[in-house]
Formats: sequence, structure tokens, C-alpha cells
Amino acid sequence: MPNTAIDFTARAVRSSDSREATCSCATSLEQVQAAWQLVYERYAEMGLINPNPFGIHAVPGAVGKHACVIWGPDGSGVGHTMTLFRDNPMGLALDSVYAQELDALRQAGRRLLEVGMLADRRESAARGIGALFSMMRWAIHYGLHTELTDIVIGVHPRHAAFYVRCYGFEEFAAPTDYPLVRNNPVVGLRLRLREMLANDVLPRGLTDARDNPIPASAFRDRFAFEPAQMRGSLIAGFLKDRYSIDSGRVVAPSEAACEVARLAQLG
Repeated sequence: MPNTAIDFTARAVRSSDSREATCSCATSLEQVQAAWQLVYERYAEMGLINPNPFGIHAVPGAVGKHACVIWGPDGSGVGHTMTLFRDNPMGLALDSVYAQELDALRQAGRRLLEVGMLADRRESAARGIGALFSMMRWAIHYGLHTELTDIVIGVHPRHAAFYVRCYGFEEFAAPTDYPLVRNNPVVGLRLRLREMLANDVLPRGLTDARDNPIPASAFRDRFAFEPAQMRGSLIAGFLKDRYSIDSGRVVAPSEAACEVARLAQLG
């Protein structure tokens, strides 16, 4: 299997080296596009997505003020990235397969953050685990600073054990086929963020996050996806071409359920 956005988590399971990797919030359109170009390259290599002329991969729910793109450098380019997006009127990407389960969490008063679009350029397993721990630390503190209760992720079933062991994730939905990645298998995992952090003994990844806090100010200047910023961008072109979505259009809450259902049908 090539070194891709997803398989480096499997290498991380075997590595005991969690050396530091530098991360920050993307603050410009150029940084976001470079991050999502890396996601495109890796997902395309793995056969998870079809080629597109924009060289970008994103999901509609990841575009907006509720989102935060995390990235770390490799030379002059993006070496690793993940995207964090709070629940929003467009829904979460995982709503396309787990709408019933996620709605049950919402109805129980849970406030959700999805972590996705994970990619790493490097081939070193030791550097991969450092990057993953660093990005997850940002995800955890973004969730805390925005008063969310749960982090949800969709991963290949063979990678679920890593997140369960290192972070305390638990399965909230059974494995299924995931149309957004060409019907590859996915399992839904959730981290009860605040409950887990209240424990005296924490999994390794949560210990790392607790002991290395990230201030709220670090997220303040994240790229906001304002319509004027998006106009003419690769991201806007991709969303229009792939999902028939105008990135300058605000989706009203009443439209959200229909929009999520339509995106699931597109696959």
C-alpha cells in the first residue's frame, strides 16, 4: 500500500516514537488550498476519490467559519494536515452514512466536532506518529475552546484500534461502506472529550494533549472562508463542479437535512 493519507495511522500503531511535529492553523486561502491539495494527492493515490481538474479534495461541511484547517510544514510545502469542523447547517460528512446515530447524539445534547481529511506527505513512521499526535492535540483543544462535547471520526476498521487505545475513542456506529471515499469501509468512532479528560489516568494521546495545551488565541486568526475570499478559488471551483454548491451561498438550517441527503446520493 502506498504512503497515503490513511495508511500512516497504521504505521503509527507500530511506532513508539512521538517526537514533536510543528502544526498551526491555516490562516490564508493559499495554506488551505495547499493542505487540501495534499489530501487530494494522497486520497487519489489510494483510490479513494476520482480525479478532478482542480486537484483539491474537500467536503462541503468543512467549508465555513466553523472549520479549522491544521497543517504542518515539510520543507517549503505542507507536510501533514487534518481538517476540524464543528456541527453546522450543512451537517457533518459522516451524516452521509451515520445520520441516525449522529442525530441521536445531537438530541441527547451532545455538541459534535468531526475530524477528517487527514494526510501526511512523509514516509517515516516515526515522523508520522509525531504529526498525528500534534494534529490531534490541536483537534482536542479546538473542541475544548469551542465548548464541544464529542469528537467524531470515520476511519477504516483496521485503524480503529489505534484511536481506541491512544485516545479513548469508542465505536458509535457499525462499519459500513462510505460513498464519499468510493464505498471503502468506514467505522464511526466518538471521543467523549470532557468525560475522558476528567479521568485521573488517561490514554497516551489524551495525556499528550492535557500536558501540552494550545491557547484559544492560536485559533483566532484561522481562515474564515468568507465569500469574498473564496471567489475564483480552486475550492470554489471544486465545490461548484462536484456538489453544485456556490461557496458564497449561506445554507439555511431548514435546508440542511435535504442538502446532506443529496450529498450522500452523489457518493
